[in-house]
Amino acid sequence: MFRFLKKYHEDIKSGKITLTFQPWDTLRVLRGKIYRAHQLGLLRVLDVDFKKLADITEEELARCGYSSYEQFMEEFSELAEREVDFDTERAVRIEFEYIGEDIENYKKAMGNVKDSELYDLKEKLIIADRKSAKPWIIKTLKLLREHGNIPSKDLEKRLRIPADRIRQNMKKLKTMNLVTSHQRKGYGITPLGVKVLKTLSTSNKK
Repeated sequence: MFRFLKKYHEDIKSGKITLTFQPWDTLRVLRGKIYRAHQLGLLRVLDVDFKKLADITEEELARCGYSSYEQFMEEFSELAEREVDFDTERAVRIEFEYIGEDIENYKKAMGNVKDSELYDLKEKLIIADRKSAKPWIIKTLKLLREHGNIPSKDLEKRLRIPADRIRQNMKKLKTMNLVTSHQRKGYGITPLGVKVLKTLSTSNKK
């Protein structure tokens, strides 16, 4: 099981932290598999390998949430619960994405929903867009489907919406399991989001 200090939990959930170094002597996780992190939720492993501690870069430290190598040394030793030789030892380097607090949310994001749930989501999106002074939901989902992951700044330009509104809007779509967020890649659409868009397109043709 993964272990993270509690102060990093929110940054992991938001997609700001996407990398960790674990003090294991074997590869305990497999690429593509989903694992539970203690008191945090479910993580999907994107890549895993060994790396020498002395070779860890500043960019990697930032992706882990550390502001300095000294901070990393202190907290890595805390996780290892022993004295670590940072000149010679290696750690397990794991790239991951946070997928939610329970497996049901993950299944929904993957599009595993009933037709009635799909219909309800479609109706919510249509009503929300109609109520908005500047409709953005369907347009956002279409952009993500057409272009893949889009950084927040690019979404601001394409939608002409301020940064704070982008964050609020995307948080709503994440709650509905329609989009994902990643610190480096930006926002992306889930399989459920694609399904909802197809349902909307079918409705518009009728």
